[in-house]
Amino acid sequence: MRAVLNHIAERQNRFAEHHVFDGLQQDGPLEQVLAFAPRLAFWVMSFQDVLRLNAQRMQDPELAMLMLRHRQEERGHDHWFFEDAAQLMGRPFNLTEPWGRPHEATRDASYAILAEAMRPLDDRLRIVLVLTLESTSHAFFSRTANLPQTLSQGTRLKYFSNHHMEAEEQHEVFEEQMESMLLGMELSPELRAEAIALVDRVYAAFHSMFDGFQAEAQRPAVKPEWRPQPAVTAKPALVASPAR
Repeated sequence: MRAVLNHIAERQNRFAEHHVFDGLQQDGPLEQVLAFAPRLAFWVMSFQDVLRLNAQRMQDPELAMLMLRHRQEERGHDHWFFEDAAQLMGRPFNLTEPWGRPHEATRDASYAILAEAMRPLDDRLRIVLVLTLESTSHAFFSRTANLPQTLSQGTRLKYFSNHHMEAEEQHEVFEEQMESMLLGMELSPELRAEAIALVDRVYAAFHSMFDGFQAEAQRPAVKPEWRPQPAVTAKPALVASPAR
């Protein structure tokens, strides 16, 4: 199992080198630096269901309780996200937006990860799934936590700030407990290969999602097409006929 945990750490390090993270180091107002952030919405909403579905399918009661506790710890973070998104956009977030074209990459990646939770998996692989998701969070929030904490209008962020990073650090006890349990479990070569493939699929989904952020940022803004209006020919004025 140590080989699987090492693989998660390796993929986390590779993900942390994504070009989207480079953009977090640019100078400028937070509204500009985090312009991609609202496009995380569909994943933020889906994440809670991934945890729920994964926990419900655990066979071992002790592991199931551990997964449920982890889910409880993650609740409420989505509210922080939508508060921050509204501040970054300068308007309330419309919940119909995640179904628009700019959010397609996020939706596709979210569906791929949801599919992993729905598959018939060994309990040990379900733990691997959660630890992999936690590792992506560490890669992301360790970068956003280094950003300034307030927007130009003085509003303090929650989801994209140290506030969230501190909450994530509270999960370290959970993760250490999970890792300790995993290290005490034996994996057959076949199950080990399946675990590594699972980690790779989850990270492939996140890379695809972040590639979509980058592609969308480079897409030129679409302006309304201008079409010349047909000339209007003045009609001759009607002249009343003289009375007869």
